[in-house]
Amino acid sequence: MDENKKLYVLGCVPSLLNILFELAEESCGIKSFKILKNIPLEISTLFVPLKEWDIEIFECYKSKTHLNPKESYAFSVVGIESKEIVYNTFKKLIRMENKQFINLIHPTSYLSRSIKLDYGLQVESLSTIAACTSIGFGVNIKRNCNIGHHCQIGKFVTINPGVTLSSFVKIGRNTMLGSGVSVKDRITIGKNTIIGVGSVVVKDIPDNCIAFGNPCVVHKINKNIGNNTK
Repeated sequence: MDENKKLYVLGCVPSLLNILFELAEESCGIKSFKILKNIPLEISTLFVPLKEWDIEIFECYKSKTHLNPKESYAFSVVGIESKEIVYNTFKKLIRMENKQFINLIHPTSYLSRSIKLDYGLQVESLSTIAACTSIGFGVNIKRNCNIGHHCQIGKFVTINPGVTLSSFVKIGRNTMLGSGVSVKDRITIGKNTIIGVGSVVVKDIPDNCIAFGNPCVVHKINKNIGNNTK
């Protein structure tokens, strides 16, 4: 735990700032934050800063200076494509490396010792990740999730509260699973896809689509999804 460590926060979704800052404090003891804004977004009353936090705000979109902080990074943005777009935007401004993105794991969550992790993982409270699962860069796993063994979770995936993945499930890059989704074992869900709240996934779901229901079926294909990211 390092209370003097500063966390550089990429993006600025006000409703996510308390979640991220509290997770950083509870998992790593971090209380100092520098918010790097890529767009002129107001920090609304949805964000309630605690008195023990030291917070700075830097409006990167107004500056032509190339930053090169030697600190840790985290995303304050979720959703399909959003994290990768923010990541690519800041890559042009900051000479950062993926290994500088900190893994924030709440102490009440359990991660098997045999899982394989990339950087930038955020795991909220009371979640479980079972043996031999691999997790890509920039993944968010919200509270009360249950990830089975030998799952493969791609880069920039967002898994919302109460999701259950059985064993050998594959989730593609940039996909978002809504709250309460349940996925049967050995299912593959494609990249850039949204699975709606409460869906039960019993068959493979393709790339670039919106799917929901019990059983989960595809309702919309969007061929334009994915054009904003490389």
